[in-house]
Amino acid sequence: MPDHPVRAYPQHYTPGDLAFSLDVRFEPAEGGAVVHLPQSPIAGTRGTWVLTVHNDHADLAAGAVVCITRFDCQFSFQFQTDRPDRRDYASLESDSGADLRLLIGRESVGLCTIVVDAGCLCRGDGFVIRLGDTRGGGCGSEVFWSVTAGQLLLAVDISGDGDFVGAGKPLAFRVTHHPQPTLLRVLGPSITAVGETFDLHVGLFDRNGNPCEDFTGDVEFACGDIKSLPARVVLTAEDAGVKVIEGVSLTSTGVFRLQASCGTLTSTSNPILVESAPSMRQYWGDVHAHGWGDSTMHLMHLRSDRLDPAARHAQARHLGRFDFCCPASMSMDPARREETFGAYRDACAQHDEPGRYVPFLAYEAHPKAGDRQVIFRDYREEPIPPPMRDPMERVIECYGERDDVLLQVHIGGDPPHWDIHRPARERFLEVCSGFGCAEWLLQEALQLGYEPGVCAASDLHLGWMGGPRSVETFRGRFGQKYPMRQRDSAYGTGPVTAIQAPELTRDSLWTAIEARHTVGTSGARMILALHLGNAQAGDSVAIGARDQLDMHFRVHACAPLARIDVIAGVHRLHTYDPQERLDWEATLSLPATEVPGRWVYLRVEQADGEWGWTSPIYLERDKIPPAAEGLPAWNDCACGESEEVALEGDSAAVHLAELRSYLEREEQIDRFNDLTPAGILHLAVGNCAQFRCRWGEQRLPMTIRWFFEFEIPKIRFDFGWRDYGAMPENQLGPELMTRYE
Repeated sequence: MPDHPVRAYPQHYTPGDLAFSLDVRFEPAEGGAVVHLPQSPIAGTRGTWVLTVHNDHADLAAGAVVCITRFDCQFSFQFQTDRPDRRDYASLESDSGADLRLLIGRESVGLCTIVVDAGCLCRGDGFVIRLGDTRGGGCGSEVFWSVTAGQLLLAVDISGDGDFVGAGKPLAFRVTHHPQPTLLRVLGPSITAVGETFDLHVGLFDRNGNPCEDFTGDVEFACGDIKSLPARVVLTAEDAGVKVIEGVSLTSTGVFRLQASCGTLTSTSNPILVESAPSMRQYWGDVHAHGWGDSTMHLMHLRSDRLDPAARHAQARHLGRFDFCCPASMSMDPARREETFGAYRDACAQHDEPGRYVPFLAYEAHPKAGDRQVIFRDYREEPIPPPMRDPMERVIECYGERDDVLLQVHIGGDPPHWDIHRPARERFLEVCSGFGCAEWLLQEALQLGYEPGVCAASDLHLGWMGGPRSVETFRGRFGQKYPMRQRDSAYGTGPVTAIQAPELTRDSLWTAIEARHTVGTSGARMILALHLGNAQAGDSVAIGARDQLDMHFRVHACAPLARIDVIAGVHRLHTYDPQERLDWEATLSLPATEVPGRWVYLRVEQADGEWGWTSPIYLERDKIPPAAEGLPAWNDCACGESEEVALEGDSAAVHLAELRSYLEREEQIDRFNDLTPAGILHLAVGNCAQFRCRWGEQRLPMTIRWFFEFEIPKIRFDFGWRDYGAMPENQLGPELMTRYE
């Protein structure tokens, strides 16, 4: 019998009604009532899943297999059976005389598998599986971070030949939000006109970024002279955590930030720039996110009320206050491509409302040369795309020369392998996603001669479309692309793209994307502007060696500004200290001979850990770009200025012992050299203790963020002293995996 039997679903599964029972309960480690499915456990709760299977069907001889498969929910990155003192320890108990073996791990889509190795699992016998067993000192497991409607499917391969038959209906259950709101969010437009009415979206979210759907209470506003904004609004359970206040307007020009409070929670809206007659607006959306249609990981397998394509657009509009969005299938089932793609096309038609919301049709392609999000300008007549695994040559053949299709380079499961296949053009590139920031990817594209516009996107899988940036367990790169035992955390929902266009119509947005008039941020809806003379970010400008380059920068931030870098070519041309202002403006005038490279862009850091980038202005030079003398590299501030970003180290020292204990238990602590507290950070995603170390034999600079406020603390690793994506993942990751694994 092989160690890993054939997966039960979907290729080798037949629905059935075999007389096996599956009982599942969750036992919270912090106390409280035991949750018996289909009752709803609370997202992020620490404890133990207890799965009890009873055989009332018939005797199962050696070779038989019992499989439990999960859909639309994740229980762990990787359960393990070797160390009871580590997290996600899985155990098996049985009163049967059979020799049973538990198979569990990342290789199987199924949650777990039981193999009868010898003897007989007789009728009347059963077994118990504990996922996150704490009896040996481990911390247990946590309930999936996101609200979801999941299913567990019990199937049995009686003969051991790989064909599974169902044991009754799937066990359906829901994961619900935590009852305590931790974030109040207020969203308005970025740019509006004097006296123009707009909607203000007010939302309350839990520790994992889920809307508090049953929240009831008051939200108060410091209205000042904003007569159209009520002093108080009441949220009821019918609002499901989000209230839309219609008809708000501002009667004078300037930059406004609306203040709100709910109990002890306070919030300031995104900056709202009010102009007399704005010629340009800044529209927000998510250009790479997913809903129903997942045939590989089974995280979005069910067409539930949360993942249905129309529901995704509804979340984008209501929860996220998006102006546009591109939800798509991540991995269409080859046998259901027409049904799946058609559902997204129909959802676009249902939500297409120029002036208020523009939906785009998309899908994700998975050629071996790196994944691409494929975005279509129109949805009405677009044929069904080729199979997702078709090679890059086929993707380019279909879409590479079409002006009404974008191939978006992203940093999700498989970043681009430009060494394997280099398309003629790469027009849209993620500089940040839910996995983290990746300015290295932008630099790599630029140095290869591509001239993309930048974007940022959530690469959302199961979370809420338009939800706030949050710390999502098992979404980071370590443990998958870099060597670690556990996969670290990333930021789930949050990263967004701004399109700077004159009006909210399909043609206007598409023209602006083609012109690269875009901004990407890690989640903050800041207003960024970069101009070179009359040219704006994204434009190409012809310059001569004798020209004077007058660059103008403007930022309206969502939190105090920490640092602003001007990147020219592969160098950091200039750094500004905005002195924690919210609104900042500057002009930099230099001879062309002092500006290296063929591109210039702006990188912005807020004090709350949020990042933003403009698309580059592309410099069309009549001569070879000048050599940079004395200028630091574009990523030098990530690894060469640790003293500059030192924080109050004593405040983080109290968490050093628990971090060491985690690294000793879950990782290999001898790789973390010179582990040093650097302070407590108050980030938009929550509070964390920050540490620095030199990782591995290479002593690479590493920043560790320990999010200690969760029941099981979450950990994030980043190479460098800052987390804007300073080191090349495509090269560094495989090298380290080969060396250490």
